[in-house]
Amino acid sequence: MKALILKVYPDGNYQSKLFYKQDTISIFPSITILDNGDYFVSGRYSADGDISTRDHLWIVIMDSDLEVVSEKHYMAPEGYLGYWSNTNTIIDEDGHIALVTEVARQYTHYQVADFIMYKFNQEGDTLLSRLYPSWNSSALRSLCPMPGTDSLMMLGRGLLLNGAESMDFMDKDMNISHGIELSAVKGSERQGNNIWLSASEFLMAANRIVDFEGKREYFFSVFRVNTSGEYLQELPLDRPDTLEYRAYRQAMVRANDTTIYVTGHQSYNLGWTTIPSTSVIYLIDIDMNLIGRKSFGGDANYTLWGVAATPDDGALVYGTRYVQAGSYARDIHVWKFLREDFEIITNIEQLPEALPPAKAWPNPARDEVNISLSAFAQGLNVRFRIYDAQGQKYVDKQISVSGNNLRTGIGPLPPGLYVYELEGSDGMKQGGKFLKE
Repeated sequence: MKALILKVYPDGNYQSKLFYKQDTISIFPSITILDNGDYFVSGRYSADGDISTRDHLWIVIMDSDLEVVSEKHYMAPEGYLGYWSNTNTIIDEDGHIALVTEVARQYTHYQVADFIMYKFNQEGDTLLSRLYPSWNSSALRSLCPMPGTDSLMMLGRGLLLNGAESMDFMDKDMNISHGIELSAVKGSERQGNNIWLSASEFLMAANRIVDFEGKREYFFSVFRVNTSGEYLQELPLDRPDTLEYRAYRQAMVRANDTTIYVTGHQSYNLGWTTIPSTSVIYLIDIDMNLIGRKSFGGDANYTLWGVAATPDDGALVYGTRYVQAGSYARDIHVWKFLREDFEIITNIEQLPEALPPAKAWPNPARDEVNISLSAFAQGLNVRFRIYDAQGQKYVDKQISVSGNNLRTGIGPLPPGLYVYELEGSDGMKQGGKFLKE
């Protein structure tokens, strides 16, 4: 297994560099762009070729042409088997590289992990390291600087005695001061991704589990959370009757002040499988409104690893395609999306009083559908939702009634039958169906 670096351009072209170390198993999970445009690449490899014990931390600095500038290796601490795959690197307020990863140790008949932190300068020199043994096996989700301070925040599992997911706060020297439990909402693997709304509120993607009528639904949500660990708002991103999880390493990315992309993939909880699956990209805004979604894949089994914003306010989604049962072989896939490809645009307008008798018109529709708002009081806040026949949600946004007609552009919707809902803050509800040709 060889470590590979891909540099993908917005038009789909790419550069690649393969690192071949004989008799090793190697991987690169994290890249940070340095102030001079070079790349700080962190990874690990196993000197004996054993995939379960990657005992060397691997730091490579590369220039913009993917040529190696410097390369260093660090053995796992004494008594540890090797480094696990989760790694996050960021640039802190001092311009240094903060790195958090996990290091494995044997505990009776199974392995557990502890947190290990490093600080590097931008030339790759080691400034400090911290090892945090955990009561329960550690699992890193995300790392980010806290705005307006020189402190850092980590999301993960392992700091608290009960093993719960938590947000953990550390100073610039990576000393952890305390952790706050994040288990108020049922689910796991909460991930921050550095989308801050203020100095004390941020967006977090989280896998979710909901039990109802003797059944269990697996999906993920975007939450607005504060640094006290309070859940302030939830936007569920659910595809009914599926097992779906957010992308593993980078679930969300902010493209501009009003555009956030969120990605997830279908899973069968069977490990690697060749059963075809579909992935999804959601378009939300900073006010937690869902304004579009798009499914992709479906011809093989895909796992999404992350999403990156592009200069044209689009997104690149990257993942792997499992190609051979019983093998480690997987293909790398990158998809490009533009906001206009799937954004559902709505406008409220005042039409003459003689509106068509139907609640939604024209029906069938091709490019636009009009929905009467005449039953709702002016100035009322109303939640507007659109679902397809399978219950997959395409729109979930708040509107303020300032007219009698809601004009909705449905061009990006696939042809088929859709259900819409309007729910006022006063409890008033209205719904119906329309056919997209």
